[in-house]
Amino acid sequence: MEPIHRPDGVVIRAYRESDREAVRQFAANDEHARPQLAAKHAGLGEYMADGLAHFFDLEPESMFVAEHDGQFIGNLLGTLDAELADQREETYTRRLRRRRMFQGAYGLPIWMIPLIRSGRAPLESEPPHVDPERYPAELHIGVRRDWRRKGVGADLMAAFEAHLRREGVPGYRIYASSYHHEGVSFYRKLELEELGHFGRRFYDGYRWLPVTEYVFVKDVTTEPVVS
Repeated sequence: MEPIHRPDGVVIRAYRESDREAVRQFAANDEHARPQLAAKHAGLGEYMADGLAHFFDLEPESMFVAEHDGQFIGNLLGTLDAELADQREETYTRRLRRRRMFQGAYGLPIWMIPLIRSGRAPLESEPPHVDPERYPAELHIGVRRDWRRKGVGADLMAAFEAHLRREGVPGYRIYASSYHHEGVSFYRKLELEELGHFGRRFYDGYRWLPVTEYVFVKDVTTEPVVS
């Protein structure tokens, strides 16, 4: 895609290999993913950043970056096929993380216990069905706090939607957690279709939290192609 230059100096563009460290650091410092635990254990941030490996290495063409004066301010990590991305995460990413753990990249991983406990907790209710034929794609988006509510996220979404139309992909799904209430409000403001929600429990390393996961979808076939 050709970069989008906004009047305020923000540029929305395709991901480049030189963006890798900035995107990794943004993921490592995720304010919504166990921030107390991550502040105490630097290895958890490295582990979360390594969780993006299948995007970096296997589908970088579906990633987009927002910058201002050459400084990273946000990104969108996308995949054309969410089911395939899940398989890659179970194989490619898991192998990478295992190798890095043996190399000592994560320090003493006592922070793994909360992740395991959360992963084993049964769902409180069943997720709504997402039609994989209509909504095969998926995305994860993040914008630096000081640049939120300025249209950066919406422009990153528009870039991804244009990418899907160019690739002939009919739609996408997004999962948003209730502890990230800004994200839920953002998708509603964009008027994405809300399929439903389901409940789960989340252990942040200190206590169990009830979480509602909202499922949003969008059909992009009726939108005009933007180059």
